[in-house]
Amino acid sequence: MDLRSFLILIISLTIPVSLQAQTVPFESEPEKQVHWATAAFFGTGWYQVDDNRSVFIFRIPPRQNVRESGWHENGKRKLGVEIQYPLAFGLHKLDDIPDFIEFDNYGTISFTPGVQVEIPVNEKWYLRPYAHLGAGYEKESGEWAGIWYGGLKSRYLLGESTKLRWSLLNAVYYAGYKPEFKNRGQYASFMTGLEFNQPLSRFRLAGEPVWFNWHITYNYLFDRLNFHVEEDRVESIEDQWEIGLALGRGREGVKIWFLTFEHIGLSYKWSSNGAYKAISINLRSPFTY
Repeated sequence: MDLRSFLILIISLTIPVSLQAQTVPFESEPEKQVHWATAAFFGTGWYQVDDNRSVFIFRIPPRQNVRESGWHENGKRKLGVEIQYPLAFGLHKLDDIPDFIEFDNYGTISFTPGVQVEIPVNEKWYLRPYAHLGAGYEKESGEWAGIWYGGLKSRYLLGESTKLRWSLLNAVYYAGYKPEFKNRGQYASFMTGLEFNQPLSRFRLAGEPVWFNWHITYNYLFDRLNFHVEEDRVESIEDQWEIGLALGRGREGVKIWFLTFEHIGLSYKWSSNGAYKAISINLRSPFTY
């Protein structure tokens, strides 16, 4: 799934060879079911497994920028601090279009506030450690769960000109919840990819040049995500590819009412075995998500 957050830095352009997902009998590994609490890690969008298991996640991502990262005049680095207040709703039964807009139809809710600190290593390399802690509720069962996730993200500028800026992205993510479901309450992944930002000089938005922003990333899951798609069948997901496309205004962002986004677009995600796919709203770089 869309795990966007977790723990040590590995700088590498190497993309691991994707592993084949396995279909295993449900009776043999009933403890390896994905818990509803993992919806807290997803972005707004529609997620589907094996053409018969769908969920729509609506994520509200308020954030407070306490301080911008950068460099003081004396050359001393300045840490950036951002507080986030993500609120996520999960709709697990999709029968009709009105389901998307009626909050009574959402079966899960989670609130996981956290802090992200941006560290400038040098002019090209920035690190972003972060940690979130919160709770979630599942309406049908009346179950509560404590939810936590965190890690370390990296962005290294590979090149910059008047026509293109491109960067290497890396991250290690780690997440979990309590109480654990059948001792399967922790997940981790490693992400690597590239991000591109290109100005479209012929187009302007609110007086500023429009930028075309896109990224391609690969997430390797250290611990498989498993979905009970039929009574006697479990679908296992071992990795995730993602392509994101968006339009923005460079570093100015796009402002809608009182909210400001880095850019606005869509992301398409899929697993190597084709069993998992998703379309989500793309509002921020994977580095600042």
